Amino acid sequence: LLRPALVQRLCVVDISPVRYTRLSNFADYVRGMRSLDLATLADRAGADRGLQPYVPDPVVRSFLLQNLRRDGQSWRWQMNLDLLGDHLEELGYWPALDVGPFQGPTLWLAGAESDYITPERAPVMRSLFPKVQLVRVKGAGHWVHSEQPDVFLSALRKFMDR
Repeated sequence: LLRPALVQRLCVVDISPVRYTRLSNFADYVRGMRSLDLATLADRAGADRGLQPYVPDPVVRSFLLQNLRRDGQSWRWQMNLDLLGDHLEELGYWPALDVGPFQGPTLWLAGAESDYITPERAPVMRSLFPKVQLVRVKGAGHWVHSEQPDVFLSALRKFMDR
C-alpha cells in the first residue's frame, strides 16, 4: 500500500488487514523452540519430541522443524528466533495508513478451517484491495502452504499466469 508501483500482483495468505489481539498459539511455539537445548540436541527426532508439549499438532510441529538446520555438529534455527519471540505482538499489528487502495490484482488465499479470514474482515480487505479474489482452501487451517501445498501452488500459479 505504501509503494504500489513496486507490486504488480499480490498474494495474501490467510491473514486480514486488521489488528489481531491474539496470534493463535505462536507464543507457545516460540517458547517450545526456545526450550530446546540445541547444544545437546542429538537429532531432529529429539527436537520433535521436545516440541510436542508446546506444539501438539504434528503438522505444525513438522512445519516449524523445517527451520531447524544442522551446521556440522551443532543445530541452529534458520529464522531469527530471538527477534521473532521478542516482537511477537508486532506480528499481529496492522497500522493505520493514510493511503489509497492497491489497484493491482490480489489473491486472498484462506484456509477453510482457519479463523483469520472472516466475513466481518472482508469489507476492510475489499476497501484496501478492490481487485481481490478470495479462494478458500479445503482441508487447510492457517498454514495453507504447508497443509495443502499442491492446492496452494496450483492456485498461486493460476493467479500468476493470468
